[in-house]
Amino acid sequence: MQSHINVKMHFKCIIGILNFERKKKQKICVKLKAKANDFLDYAKVSRKIKKIYKKEKFFTLEESLDFVCEKLHSKFPQINYLKIATFKPKIIKNGRVGVKLKKRY
Repeated sequence: MQSHINVKMHFKCIIGILNFERKKKQKICVKLKAKANDFLDYAKVSRKIKKIYKKEKFFTLEESLDFVCEKLHSKFPQINYLKIATFKPKIIKNGRVGVKLKKRY
């Protein structure tokens, strides 16, 4: 049984290089598409993503995506494909800044 999940979430965390980004939490949005060879619980995946971002306090969005992918695949080894994007919706006026990453396992 193959499983496909789509997750869209937003929350506040410490992420960034600038001094104000290291002190004050800012809103980020995470979009994830995952495929697995077996059942994949979207609620558990969502909780794991949020827990990682709250704990790690990343310096860059790129760094966060690599780390999150590896942790997700480690926790949920049935995952064979991840597409993840992280955005800072309020970092620039009238826009958003973000990065995307795709991984096949």
